[in-house]
Amino acid sequence: MIVAVALPAWMCRNFDETEDLVGAEKGYDVRGTIGRLEQAKPQWVLIGNSMLYTRLTEGKLTEVSGVKSSLLARGRSQSAMWLLFLKNVLLQSKARPAVVTIFFRDTDLTWPDFRVTGGNERAIADLRGPEQPEWVQVLGRKDQSKGEPLHGLPNQASGFLRWLFPTDRLRAAAQRQIQERAFRATRVGTRANSSVRRAELNDRFSLSHLRSDLGSDAAPIRVGWEMAKVGAETIDMGFYEDGPVRFDSSPGASFLPHLVALAKQHQLQLHFHRIKRRPAANHSRPDGQVMTAYMTELSAYLREQGCLFTDESGDPALTLDMYVDGDHLSSKEDVQARYHRLFWERVRPQLAPHFNSAGGNRH
Repeated sequence: MIVAVALPAWMCRNFDETEDLVGAEKGYDVRGTIGRLEQAKPQWVLIGNSMLYTRLTEGKLTEVSGVKSSLLARGRSQSAMWLLFLKNVLLQSKARPAVVTIFFRDTDLTWPDFRVTGGNERAIADLRGPEQPEWVQVLGRKDQSKGEPLHGLPNQASGFLRWLFPTDRLRAAAQRQIQERAFRATRVGTRANSSVRRAELNDRFSLSHLRSDLGSDAAPIRVGWEMAKVGAETIDMGFYEDGPVRFDSSPGASFLPHLVALAKQHQLQLHFHRIKRRPAANHSRPDGQVMTAYMTELSAYLREQGCLFTDESGDPALTLDMYVDGDHLSSKEDVQARYHRLFWERVRPQLAPHFNSAGGNRH
């Protein structure tokens, strides 16, 4: 009986690695990232998702600004993970940058449960998200969610049961078997093995192959947001129609006040940068009345808290031809060079004094 009960855990001992699966959840190398930061000793750390890494690279930004820069960026990460990047990666390292910049879109900063499930769960677990008091205050305990089978059990008991029945590994093992069979069934005309075909598919579905004629992800219109218009063209808000309508700075409402508090506690200068989302055909991206009110309250709060704030959303120099899918920028060399220059010109007046006071070579 003991053997039968322990069988699931034993069967999965060789299935720890799931990242070779097509579309697999990816973990987060906390120790490796901490080591990279300590080796780089950046004066400027930028945190965000694909809105950041499709716009800026460490090397080019360092070259343009003269400030040693590092990126903590992960695709589809949002404010919950950005807090973990700050608390459990940057602040656990010996790196102490003069400025920490957080890239965001629209209501990202006060939408705490956006993208905390699905493809980010493994990385959040690696970053020890649900263990953090800020996480519990904003999102509650994971085992208090509806449908959680281990709700109410002592930590040791629930931990043992999760080891005994490792659902993540079992799911990965089943997914791997299905993919292997699919590869074998469709191998006509190719000699590529499963590993090669898996790598090809992961590359095919990467950002570099997304269509440039698509707008932002569509979502049903939510009551509370009105659609801004440019002439006859309606600005697509995409999934942000499902986001918060009003700005709320209370500690239980979002991770934003916790980001601010951590930065103050460790004497880090926080800088928040709002990106320009995909513009209309005339290159403008106006805000509706609700978004304008939200951004007015957000920017006032950030400045009251001693944070720096910049907003590129109204910059006419960021033209439609610079974008590929949705709100991502093109990787073309001329587009990247233009964006790096425009970004540094925009943020330099506020950020340069902090870099200068920290010492070192600056442009």
